[in-house]
Amino acid sequence: MNRRDFLKLAASTGMLVTAPAALYRTTQAAPASDQLFVFVHAGGGWDPTSLCDPKGNAERADGRGPVNHYFTNQIVQLAGSPIRYAPFPDATLTTSTLRTDMPLISFDDFFTKYGSELLVINGIDTQTNSHSSGTRFVWSGILDDMGQPAFAALYAGVSAPTLPMSFLSNGGYDVTASLVAPTRAGGASGFQDLAFPNRISPESSDSTFLTDADYQLIRQAKAARLQRLIDSQTLPQVKSKMSQLQVVSLGDNNLDTLVQQLPEGGLSSGMKGQAEMAAAAFSAGLAVTANLTADSGFDTHGDHDRNQTNALSRLIDGVDHLMNELERQGLLDITTVLVGSDFGRTPYYNSGDGKDHWNVTSILAMGKGITGNRVIGATDENFEAIALNAETLQPDANGMLITPGHIHAALRRLAGIENNSITQDFPLEEDFINLFSV
Repeated sequence: MNRRDFLKLAASTGMLVTAPAALYRTTQAAPASDQLFVFVHAGGGWDPTSLCDPKGNAERADGRGPVNHYFTNQIVQLAGSPIRYAPFPDATLTTSTLRTDMPLISFDDFFTKYGSELLVINGIDTQTNSHSSGTRFVWSGILDDMGQPAFAALYAGVSAPTLPMSFLSNGGYDVTASLVAPTRAGGASGFQDLAFPNRISPESSDSTFLTDADYQLIRQAKAARLQRLIDSQTLPQVKSKMSQLQVVSLGDNNLDTLVQQLPEGGLSSGMKGQAEMAAAAFSAGLAVTANLTADSGFDTHGDHDRNQTNALSRLIDGVDHLMNELERQGLLDITTVLVGSDFGRTPYYNSGDGKDHWNVTSILAMGKGITGNRVIGATDENFEAIALNAETLQPDANGMLITPGHIHAALRRLAGIENNSITQDFPLEEDFINLFSV
C-alpha cells in the first residue's frame, strides 16, 4: 500500500482534505477510468417550474392561484427541440430585485448552449417532502434505507476502490456504506502541504525546511521507530494498520499530479471551485466520481420568485463552469453529469409569496451515455406527475410514475455495474427503463 491508500484510510476517519492555490502545468496524467460521474445537488428543493418544466400564470382549477407569476406566453421553447424553459428573469422581477452578483449566463444562454446534449427528465415522483429522504432517494435510488450508498460512492467502490480520492464529495448525499472513503474537499492549501511536506513554500522547489540528505535521515529514523512499534504489537488489527502506515510512509507521493492541474491563482469560490477541483482530480487519475453542491437559496418558503431565480441562476452558471473545466481538461467526452435536488416546490404560492415542499421534481442529464435534445416525463398544468408507458415513455393512464429508483436503474446500466456482486447487495425496487439513450 502506498501514500494513495493512506489518504483513503485517512479520509475514512473523517480527515478534511482541502485544496490549494496552484498553477496550471502542461503535464497531463491519465484519467483512472473512461467513465466518470459528477452529481450536482441543488440543496433545499428547487422549483422545476421556474426552470425546465414551466407552467406560467394560468389559474388553477382549485382556486389556489397560479403555479407561476410569469406569463404563460413567455415560456420559451428551443427551436427544433422539445425542451421548454421558464423566462429569465421573470416578468415580476426588476433589475433592483436581483442580486448584484448575478452571473452573466442567462437561461437563454444555458439552454441554447447545451440543448443539443441535454436530457430533461420531468415528472419524477420522490414520494416525500422531507429534505433528508428526498435527497437520499434522488441520489441513491432508495427512499427508506438510511444506509443506502449514494450512486457516486457505489460506482467508486465498484470501479476504483483503491484510488486515494475515488469519491470526491462537497456535500449533498454522500453515504458510502463503507464501500469507499469519501474525500471531502475544501478550499485551502492542504493538498500542496501534503504533496510537498519538506517545502517551506509548497509552490517553490528551492525552499525546503531541511536538506534532502537530512530529510531522508529523518524519514529513515521514523521508519525504524515505526518498525519497532509494529514488532512490539500483539493485536492483529493494530499490527495490520501500523504495517499499512509503514508502507505509506515509505511510499511515493502522487498529490503533486493533482496540484499540477489546479487553476492559476487558486480555486474559484463556491460551486465553481468545486468543479475545478473535481476536474483536476479526474485529470490526475485520482478520482472517478464527484458530488458538487450549489449555493443555498432553493428552500424558498418566502419571496420565491426572487430567491429561486437567484439560486437557479447561480446553479446553471456553476454547471456551465463545470462543463468548461471538463472540456479544458479533455474529460468532457468521458464524463456524465446529473443535476437534481431534494424535491420540487408547490404549484401555488403561500401567504408569504413563497412555495413550500412538493414531491414532484426534475433531473437534468448530459455527457457520456446521454442522448440529448430530449424531454422524458411530464406533469400536468397543476404540476402533478403524469404516468408513462414503460416502453414508449409516452403518457399512459395505465402506466407508471418515474421515480428516482428508475433513474438509478438506468445509471447502473449506463455505468456497467448493474450485475456486479457489490451492486446487487443494494437492490433497487424499480426495474430498468431506458431513460438515457435511444
